[in-house]
Amino acid sequence: MNPTTRATITAVAASVIAVSGFLGTRYLVVGALALMAGFAIGWPRLTRVPRYWVSSAIIGAGSIAALVAVVLGKNEPYLRYVVVAVAAIVVASLLAEVFLPNPRGHAVTAVASTSSGGTIAAAGAAWVAGNLTVGAEDLVVCGAAAVAMAAAVSVLTRRPGVNTFAALTMGCVSGAVTGFLFTSITWYAGILVGLGAGVAVVLMVEMTRREPRPRSVWAGIASAITPVLVAGVLVYLGGRLLVG
Repeated sequence: MNPTTRATITAVAASVIAVSGFLGTRYLVVGALALMAGFAIGWPRLTRVPRYWVSSAIIGAGSIAALVAVVLGKNEPYLRYVVVAVAAIVVASLLAEVFLPNPRGHAVTAVASTSSGGTIAAAGAAWVAGNLTVGAEDLVVCGAAAVAMAAAVSVLTRRPGVNTFAALTMGCVSGAVTGFLFTSITWYAGILVGLGAGVAVVLMVEMTRREPRPRSVWAGIASAITPVLVAGVLVYLGGRLLVG
């Protein structure tokens, strides 16, 4: 998968979060679940886990558990029980290696891949947590829009430095614009959220640039969805710090 296609998928995934977040929490849950499912299928292929279906099942189940923990939360902070889901993913990855072992020499890689992938997938639940935080609902749309805009310009040229500057700048610009459009967000809060979204995109672009292009379509999709899921935590933290 080439960088342009991957950036396009990132922008589309972020747009799904932005639109579903604007429509309401139930739609955002569906949107986040769809991204988690795509990530769960592709991540073990991206990290070259031999028994990828076992890893996908653990990541997928952990994602659902994280979402359920957030949705059923009665009060803030809504992410407090997600740590239980992450811990369960780590334990499940270890148990899977005991009862469904990978080929010799791949045990550490498989456990590390499944555990890290489950943590990234669970981070996507932060989008829903941010939407449930009173006063921070518009930050979800702001952050997701910033991710989409940053991803769109992250592959404009063949010069990584120029692309990095463009992505960070566009993230800040997008955040500032949405900050002006939504009365619940100040322009400087929008810039901070946009900067965080841009950083998430830039970090993943830089990592994938240093790795061989994934041959599997699902692996490419997982790498493209990763910054969207990770950005959810940054947006949630922004909501906690800027809104309370």
